[in-house]
Amino acid sequence: MVESAGSVKPIGETDPDRNGRIGEEIAGLRAEVAALRDRLAERAGSAASYVQGEASSVAGAIREHPATATTLFTLVGAIGFAIGYLVGTQALENRSPWYRRYY
Repeated sequence: MVESAGSVKPIGETDPDRNGRIGEEIAGLRAEVAALRDRLAERAGSAASYVQGEASSVAGAIREHPATATTLFTLVGAIGFAIGYLVGTQALENRSPWYRRYY
């Protein structure tokens, strides 16, 4: 189990074949990262064009029906306000005032 002193390599000395393998692995990883970067750039470009197309279609619908869009946004805002109010009041009821802690 114990290695002899002659078979132990000093710190700093490494096998040249091992250095070559590590270099090849690093080069392979760099190539994979570059390929992933290219794929992500393509997908980001297509996602941006998709979002731009959807935004222009929504803008066109809002231009054609401004009253409906106003009603929809008002309704969504009112629902959001109601949900926020309910959550806020529930959180407020669960807290006791600071001075009641010391009775």
